[in-house]
Amino acid sequence: MPNDELHTLIGPALLLAGPGTGKTYQLAKRVRYLIVEKKVPPDSITVITFTTAAAQNMRNRISDDSKPELYIPYKLQPRMICTMHSYGYRIIRECAGELGLEDDLRIVHDDLRPILISDAAQLAGYSRDAGEKAADCRKFGNCKPVDDCRCHICDFYKRILKSCCALDYDEQILLACDLLKNKPDLLLDHRASTKHLLVDEYQDINAAQYILIRLLSETNMEGLFVVGDDDQSIYSWRGGSPKYIRQFEQDFGNNAKVVPLQKSFRCHKHILEGALSIVEVFDCERHPKENFDYKIEEGPKIKIHNTPSDEKEAKEVKKIVENALPSQDVLVLFPTRKFSIAIINELKSAKIPFTAALNLPGSGLPLVSTLAAWLANPSDSLSLRRCLEAFMEGPSSEVPSRKVQKAEKKEAREMAFGLISLLWNDVLEGRASNLWGALCLGKDKNSLFSLVHNAFKSLIDQYNSSTEFGAFSSDLAKYIAPWRKIDDFLSETSSWVDFFSTNTPFGQDSNVRLMTLQSAKGLEAKVVCIVGLEEDVIPRKADDGNLPEQSRLLFVSMTRAINELHLFHARKRAGNVVLKNIYKKEGKPPDLSHSRFLDAIPKEHCELCFHRTY
Repeated sequence: MPNDELHTLIGPALLLAGPGTGKTYQLAKRVRYLIVEKKVPPDSITVITFTTAAAQNMRNRISDDSKPELYIPYKLQPRMICTMHSYGYRIIRECAGELGLEDDLRIVHDDLRPILISDAAQLAGYSRDAGEKAADCRKFGNCKPVDDCRCHICDFYKRILKSCCALDYDEQILLACDLLKNKPDLLLDHRASTKHLLVDEYQDINAAQYILIRLLSETNMEGLFVVGDDDQSIYSWRGGSPKYIRQFEQDFGNNAKVVPLQKSFRCHKHILEGALSIVEVFDCERHPKENFDYKIEEGPKIKIHNTPSDEKEAKEVKKIVENALPSQDVLVLFPTRKFSIAIINELKSAKIPFTAALNLPGSGLPLVSTLAAWLANPSDSLSLRRCLEAFMEGPSSEVPSRKVQKAEKKEAREMAFGLISLLWNDVLEGRASNLWGALCLGKDKNSLFSLVHNAFKSLIDQYNSSTEFGAFSSDLAKYIAPWRKIDDFLSETSSWVDFFSTNTPFGQDSNVRLMTLQSAKGLEAKVVCIVGLEEDVIPRKADDGNLPEQSRLLFVSMTRAINELHLFHARKRAGNVVLKNIYKKEGKPPDLSHSRFLDAIPKEHCELCFHRTY
């Protein structure tokens, strides 16, 4: 079927859409076709995207009246263009009263979730480490209740969340599925609004999201229209799997259609063929692809840079950036933030503005912000639990460090955290309305509760009765310890200022963007540089059993490039960057070799650039 007719496919249909082949365009065109040509009511169309940004991008596409082939007047646009989690949240909100949840539902983020699920593990009679098993089970979303430690832990975890009127990201999908399964009228209502269900990034769904899609589309299979590419499935760490694309025809029966988008509008041949060669070698279960056509056939070969050190690598990246500006934008990608430090310093010294989508600098100020939230609202059990964790790991606590090796120290640590976990029992059984109430009830039960209560009572009393910062800051440092050293405080404060100032002023766009490989999904740039392509980095040694996904991660990163693609590996790096000692034998060269993925790129698509030390 020609590309200009794919949006008319009768479902269930999967568009197998490689990078830069126009999948968002096809989705937008499908929406317009349904509303304008087929006169489908907009309220019976739902578009599910992977990110909030993708949902906004879809809305922008169909709102752009300069593109008449996509444009839909605002009054005719579907109301539901949202992420999968937003859709699940909407279902839960409709049933909040019946579930005993308040309207003001909170979302538990990744920094607190492991703490709560470890508490749940101890409440269920297991070790804190056992919580990881339940967390993994929830992440994949394939929940089948059995008499198992994971289910026991999960039950307590869900009770803790409910007591705080909270959900985590997994629960937004899991609970939504349970509600649809158990409430026929609710399911009927939502099937009416998803008669035409369009799903973006289908390769990133997990088992629970697949179940949600099946529940919504079961009676409206002709309206199911999904797009994705198994070569771009890179989120197994949060439960995503390419198997749902690979078994689409098996899942949806004889009427299922899988149609590839075969024209590359972004990458030229050297970039896409070079990137494809990596997944072809290292991912033997991938969905077979036909040859691509190219909007732009020819372009520069991929340059593979062999540099003597990370400092030299940074200088070469800076040269590439200088040569590209101002007519071309540049995307610099790296495995972890540490690989970017030398590059950031080079760009700063050259006064080249850039944006850096890095991890936020430090955890001290966010912890202070969490404490402020609890002081303003002592019934906020989630904020208090995060602060209790900081206290238990801080200088005022006698709890052994998480790094201890001796069995008796580990046991003492487990027992101390077990006592903190028991505070939830008073909340879950109604003896206290929140965690602070439970701590006040139990302050005389043992020395740990007494110590913790006195510390937080001191903080809240000062907050309520004094405006003097000195005494409060002293208790803050003593009990919460956001920073252990003066240098830590000064460094984090400077980093936050730097984060919001030197990395381009507020609201100002930059033609140079720095980010991790994982963060680059969905982006593109005329020039792309990827650094850190060494063995034990990409692919990671610790994850050597998952070569297919690591090859897909590099494939996604490479195919962000429109014109130039530069791949870097270094012969020497600082040990704190690669997290290993690269000088194993005196007098021998550093134990650092280029990534095996680079060897898979055919010579006709790349050229080697060897950089000398001088």
